[in-house]
Amino acid sequence: MDKTYAEPGQRVDPLLELLETGEYEIDKSKIRDSFIQLWEFENGDSLKPEIQYLTTIALFMYTTHNTLGDYNVRQDKARKMITSALTEWTAPEREKEIAEEKSSDNPFKTFVEKQTPKIDAIYSWESFLLDHKRCDEKEWTYKMDRCWFAQFFIRFGRTDYIETACCFDQIPAKAREDYVDLKLNNMFMKLGTYCKFKYTPKA
Repeated sequence: MDKTYAEPGQRVDPLLELLETGEYEIDKSKIRDSFIQLWEFENGDSLKPEIQYLTTIALFMYTTHNTLGDYNVRQDKARKMITSALTEWTAPEREKEIAEEKSSDNPFKTFVEKQTPKIDAIYSWESFLLDHKRCDEKEWTYKMDRCWFAQFFIRFGRTDYIETACCFDQIPAKAREDYVDLKLNNMFMKLGTYCKFKYTPKA
C-alpha cells in the first residue's frame, strides 16, 4: 500500500496485465481510461494509503465489470475474470505467507497470528467497523458492521457488484483450503448490515 505512482493508470496496469478474458477480445484501454477518470473524480491521490488500496480494487472491479458488460460478457463470467486477476495480483505476498505458515508447527495458528494485524490494517475500523470476536489457535472470528466496498458500489448505483468484492475477500481462505475452513455470512450482498468471517482449522 506504500508504493508511489507517477499517474493513476499505473495503479491498474498490473491488474489489466493479469486480466484474462478468454474468447472475448476486449480493448483494455477502455478500462484504463475509465479507471483514470474515476480515480481523479474520487480525488484518489489525496486519499489515505489504505483507502487508495481499497479504491484501486473497487475501481478495477467497477470499470472492468462495466466494460465487459459492454462486450456482452455475462456478469458471472466477468466476476470470475476479475477475481482471477485479483488472485494473481495478490499472489506473490500470499505465497510467501503460506510458505511460512506451512513451515510452522501449527499452520492455522500462524495464519491467525500473521493475518490479524494485516486485516486490521486493510479493513480499518473507520471503513469496516471490524470487531474480533475470537482470535486463537482454534477459531478466528470477526464481524464487520460496515463495508466500505458495499458503500462504494451503492454510491455508484451498482449493488450487483458487491458480490465481486465478497469474492475478493475470500481469496486468502481459498488459497489455504488444505488447512483453513471459512464460514462466511455476508449480509451486505443483500443490503444487510453486517458480514461475519469464521475461520477454523481444517478438520
